[in-house]
Amino acid sequence: MKQIILLVGMLISMSTQAIWYEAKGQATIVNNDFEQAKSLATQDAVKQLLLYSGASVTSISKVSGGQLTLDQIEVVSKGSLHNLTVLDDGNHGQQYYIILQADVFPATSQCKASGYSKNMLLLPPFLKQQHQARVGQLQELSPAVEQRTYDIARQVGNQFNVKPPPKLPLNYYKPGEHNYKGIKDVADRYGAQYLLGLEIENISLDQVHKPKFINLSYPQRYFVVNARVYNAIDLEEIYNKRFSVNAPWEFDAREVVSPHSAEFWLSAYGETVNATLQQVVTEVDALLACQPLQGSVVKVLGPDRWQINLGKANQLNRGMLLNLIHQNYHWGNWDIPRQEQIMADSMVRIEQVYQESAIVVAVDPSMTANIQLGDLVSKQ
Repeated sequence: MKQIILLVGMLISMSTQAIWYEAKGQATIVNNDFEQAKSLATQDAVKQLLLYSGASVTSISKVSGGQLTLDQIEVVSKGSLHNLTVLDDGNHGQQYYIILQADVFPATSQCKASGYSKNMLLLPPFLKQQHQARVGQLQELSPAVEQRTYDIARQVGNQFNVKPPPKLPLNYYKPGEHNYKGIKDVADRYGAQYLLGLEIENISLDQVHKPKFINLSYPQRYFVVNARVYNAIDLEEIYNKRFSVNAPWEFDAREVVSPHSAEFWLSAYGETVNATLQQVVTEVDALLACQPLQGSVVKVLGPDRWQINLGKANQLNRGMLLNLIHQNYHWGNWDIPRQEQIMADSMVRIEQVYQESAIVVAVDPSMTANIQLGDLVSKQ
């Protein structure tokens, strides 16, 4: 029995505009089983493409030799993929990768927000086990991963504007503590709608590192990272995924390796870390495609004019209408927020637009007294 439900795949008109996307899937090669790794990597890449199309992916079942058929996808989709082709595949160390390309027909009813870039801030990565950095003297791994993730996000991010890494204390971000007030404060300070936090859980070796003249093979070194995305306006965690990979550690036991150096990033381990960070950014990009664009009223300029923290960088234009939402937070026990949002009776219109801000006026002048600092503006 077919396991795929395509709601409008056959209903898309020929005039619908397709968007060309690439997606990179990855999987760890276990026990030299390349076919299984290829299958899992293919599933991962197809899932990302389906998310771009506005799909809600429940599961992807077995794939034989990386060959995927529609019968093997369980998905409710309001978009579709066409001309699915393989651009490249292979392995870096113990990681198998495949790059797929497809013409994506987005679901206009579900992903109208895909045309707007959301503001995202990368939090300083948290290195959980500091002592594991001793081999190679990788104490600077967190800032190096932060910079590399920022560079990747600038290159491949279609659905967000990544803000430059903030000057926050080392290990400022501590996952699991749910410091919602801290999340909101940082987001407000840097004008971010979303925060991406990385927790590096494990960079240990799978065996005692012996001198090269004794060791017949390189030890495997792990890179386990948990990625979380927070909606800083709704104060909710909207993404939480753990990535676990490993690759040969090709350096001598006592060799000092700077994680900022080309030597590190061109090694098998560095390439595996880089590929994992690319996967994180690609998945987050796909996730944000169908999230609404939201910003805040940040300044009162007069009795009928306000400044918002969105602008040309978010694809806003003069004359565009935005929804206005009144927002309140009620902080309960353990500083857990209870949010209240009320849709205003009137919208606001963009009067002037700059790169990262805009000036808005109320469409209904009688509503001006109700617009306050901290109110939300939204483009669905």
